[in-house]
Amino acid sequence: MAGEAFWSLVRQTVFEPRDAARRILSLGLPAREGWLALALMAALNTLVYSLAIRLNPPADPAMAGMMGPAYQAPLVFAAILFVGLALAALAFTHAGRALGGEATLGGMLSLMAWMQVMRLLVQLALVVLAMASPALAGIVVMVAALWGLWILLAFMAEAHGYASLWRAAGALVIAFAGIVFGLSLLLSLVGVRVTGGI
Repeated sequence: MAGEAFWSLVRQTVFEPRDAARRILSLGLPAREGWLALALMAALNTLVYSLAIRLNPPADPAMAGMMGPAYQAPLVFAAILFVGLALAALAFTHAGRALGGEATLGGMLSLMAWMQVMRLLVQLALVVLAMASPALAGIVVMVAALWGLWILLAFMAEAHGYASLWRAAGALVIAFAGIVFGLSLLLSLVGVRVTGGI
């Protein structure tokens, strides 16, 4: 996808997200291509985010340390981002099915990858905006976050065949609860192993 078709999908995602989701799902991309697209977007988003930090480093050195892997180890940050996106795609798929949805993993991965394309465009805009007006950039971040949530709900509703965004919101809550529980369980198991090893 390039040129006018790309920007047409960008505009449609912003203003008519369900139609955009339908358009993406109609491509019928298998899960393998979805995983590759997600990995590529995790790498590109990490690259732009790291560039933004270096172009606009925090005035306080302690703040740079708080940024963690994104500032000190971009490859680690990219891996963490990919794992987080992968868990989210799996959780969104299965949580939605639990509420009567019909999304496939391949379709959900395609939608998640496209959302990362949109995120990349926002980050690129913020890199430029932050140098001109940091205050305005902060406002754009908040607006983009809220708008992104609305787009995510619309994508989930379309992927699962829901008529209402409310059911998509319910699936989203279940998915996040599952992710938190799964990560907590994983961290507790890792902690037990480390303790046992000591």
